[in-house]
Amino acid sequence: MKKIYFLAALMTLGLAGCNSLRLMVDNDYSYDTDFTTYKTYNFLNCEIDTSYVCSEIQDAIRRQMQARGYDVADDGPGLLVSYSIIQERVNYKGYDQPSLDRWVNRYEYEDTYKAQSYNYGGGMILVSLLDAESSRLIWRGYASGVFSKKVRKPVNYYRNVVRTIFDQYPLFAAGVPPRNRRGDNY
Repeated sequence: MKKIYFLAALMTLGLAGCNSLRLMVDNDYSYDTDFTTYKTYNFLNCEIDTSYVCSEIQDAIRRQMQARGYDVADDGPGLLVSYSIIQERVNYKGYDQPSLDRWVNRYEYEDTYKAQSYNYGGGMILVSLLDAESSRLIWRGYASGVFSKKVRKPVNYYRNVVRTIFDQYPLFAAGVPPRNRRGDNY
């Protein structure tokens, strides 16, 4: 029996060492937003180069929004989605906040923004959701270390990074019941 526990612990450590996504992932959101009203989205018109990285990231964002029940709307979307790719070291101002699902579900919290400064190496990807009517930023998720030279980029690397970012956004479109994420293929 001790051998089985030893082998299980050894396998766990071995698999943890193989994980190539060594990212710092976090998010910030607006306390003034009723996240339960949004059903639709579209991407902001922006200059998207034709590189593989940009198209993979936009496709991954589209998959995450679809998995959460949001529909693309050309006319009158509720949310506008934007993303940024920063390949250099960056100083970033973020906030220490309760998790978004705790905020939406009105658990106990202290409702003050606690600003924090971060110094990220290895570049980052930022995904922003804006209220389409007011153009106000309501949520931003980000991952740093994305472009680190030490990280080997496997197939679907950027899709996995975007999924990790969206793990910080546990909400679904208005009227869409949450699903058990285990086993979902998105």
